[in-house]
Order: sequence, then C-alpha cells, then structure tokens
Amino acid sequence: MKEAMSRYERLLTAWNLQEADRVPVAPINCYIIPYLDGLSIKEMFLEPEKLVRATVNCLDICGDEVDPNITTLDHLSLLGKSGWDQATLDWRIWDDFPPKGNIPSFYEKTLLEDYDDVLERGFATILYNKKICQDVFRRSMDDFVYYEFEYPRIYAKAWRKFVEDNDVPLLMGGRACHPLDLLQYYRGINQLTEDIFERPEKIKAISDVLVEYEAMRAMKQAMIMGAGEVPGAEIIFFVNGGPPGMSPRIFDEFFWPYAKKSIDLFVRRGFRVRCHWDNDLTPYLDTMKHITDGLPRGRVLLDLEKTNMKKAKEILGDRVCILGNVPSSLLVYGTPEEVEKCCRKLIDDCAEGGGFVLSTECETPWDAKRENVRAIIESAEKYGQY
Repeated sequence: MKEAMSRYERLLTAWNLQEADRVPVAPINCYIIPYLDGLSIKEMFLEPEKLVRATVNCLDICGDEVDPNITTLDHLSLLGKSGWDQATLDWRIWDDFPPKGNIPSFYEKTLLEDYDDVLERGFATILYNKKICQDVFRRSMDDFVYYEFEYPRIYAKAWRKFVEDNDVPLLMGGRACHPLDLLQYYRGINQLTEDIFERPEKIKAISDVLVEYEAMRAMKQAMIMGAGEVPGAEIIFFVNGGPPGMSPRIFDEFFWPYAKKSIDLFVRRGFRVRCHWDNDLTPYLDTMKHITDGLPRGRVLLDLEKTNMKKAKEILGDRVCILGNVPSSLLVYGTPEEVEKCCRKLIDDCAEGGGFVLSTECETPWDAKRENVRAIIESAEKYGQY
C-alpha cells in the first residue's frame, strides 16, 4: 500500500496523470452545503464566514477539495457583479431554497444588440444597456465600490483561513466562461444560434475579445483568492461545454478554437485550468485529445458532465486528467447502494494508470441526499486503492 498523501498531493498526482495512494474524490458541492446547514441563499452570498462554517460542518461530503462558491463572489466576471447584485443578466437571488424560494436563476434578455458597438467601445453597451436589471441603478456608490473592491478580499480571507485550519484545498480560485457561454446570456440562445449562421465573422471577432476579457478578470480573482499561496487558488474554473446539441462543424469552428486559446492563455501565465464542460462531449473527444498540445504536463483537467467516461479515458487518458461523473438524478432519487455501484464502475473504467478524479455530474443538486453524496466519498476509499 502506498504511503498516505495529503489531499492536495493526491489531486496534484492525478492532474499529473499518475497513480496516487488512492483515487481522489471531489463532489462539486455548491448549494447543497448552505442548504444542509440551514443558511438562506442570501446568507450564502453575502456572509462568507457563515458559508465557511457551513462547509466545515459538511466536511464529511467534501472529499479531497471544496468548492469556495466563486459564483457568490463574481458570477460572470462583470464589473461590480459580486454575485447577488444582479447586474446585466438579471441573476435573481432568492431568500430561500424551494419550495418557498428558488436557487438563483437567469432571466434571458437580448442585452447585446450591436456587435460592432461592443467591439468598438467594449462592454459599456452591455453594462449600461436599457434592458439591464434596474436594481443595478438603485445601488449606492458605497455599495457598488464595496462589492467590487472590498468584498472579494473579505471573501478570500475567510477561505484562506478555512484551508489553513482544515488542510483541504480549494476547487478553484477564479472562474471564466467560454465566449459562446457568455454570448448565450448576452444574446439569448435562439438569437445566438441565428447569428452563428448569419453573422459568423462577428461571433468570431467578439469571441476573441471575450477570451481576453474573461482571462483578465479570472486571473485577478484567483490572485485575490491566494494563487501561489493557498492550495487550489491557482485553478481557473473554465466553464462550459458550449450550447447543447452542437454539430461537429459548430464545435470545431466556434467552440474549440476559443477553448484552446483560453486554456493556453491561462497555463502560460502560470495557472492551472479545470475545464468544467457540460453536455455530452463524447462525439468530440478526438478533437479534445489535443487540449494539452504545447503545454506542460499536469496543468489541465477535464471535468465532464454527461460525456462517456470510459470512452474519455480511452482517448484522453494519456493526455489529460478527467473528472466525473455520478449522475445528479441518482444523488437525488437513488440509494447509497446504487451510488456505490455507479462509483465502482467509474473507478473500474477510469482509474488505472492515474489521471482520474471521482466526482459528480456537474454540481451536486441542492436537494441530493447527504448519504448518497457520502457514498461517493466512501466508494473512493473502498475501491480506489491502486
């Protein structure tokens, strides 16, 4: 039996495509932790010390790293966003979880109306669009400045103390979106789909701008969170798998080039990149095997939602660490025994040779059964020995 590793060492070993003392395990726990600890959603967003205490009370379901809920800090990296202020995208924050309230949700509007104007003047046309949620204009200047400049440091201080006290690394330090993901929000998915066919060069031009913009914001965020000092804060959580149902042509022309450009940019500046890519990307694995071309080993991880993990291991296993993907429905409606069976298959399919982290399919649902999430942790400990 291999000598026991720290959680951070175990994860780094997997990122480097090597066998650790056991398979690392890291469910993506976001809303479930405040829910289980009795916090309101607003407390989760506004009072980081309460969120950290809730995480300490839920360490039994966290595994080898914790999600510091960067979405509560700066959901889409827009000026003054700071989670709950609802700037630009009408990101609505409820006081309570269902059934009295809801988890935060987008209300889609066509905010980006003129590509040329944004390309010429930057994001002023989005930040001050007449369709923006009016709450942003009701805020005081003191409130705006606090959440843009002071709150991130308060947030980072709380999580730094958590890492120091508990020896559990962070899942990420900064968050960035793929340009197509952002454009879904700014244009609306129906309008974006039309634009891809009718104005493809405009999509490509603004995607180049968005890559640079998101990189700047995410790296700043990671530095505030402690990149280089706080384990895990050097990781950029890079979202998303692109619009659902992409054809291979759309993937190759509009998604992949900007994904690769973003990843290269982050890595060459010293960060690690966790690609949190939703949807079923199995048809694109042959393209994705080039994800680490030209990059040093151990700097990229693929966090896959509905992709076939066995196939991903076969095609990507010698190139990049993969993470996933216990189904969300199983965590809500299944039993611990069913979760264990699923985890054992994932370990059997993906663990050999290293480069695999056992985790959830995207995020753990807020209403998942605690014993089911705990079963993921226990399965890694039971079946994950190399």
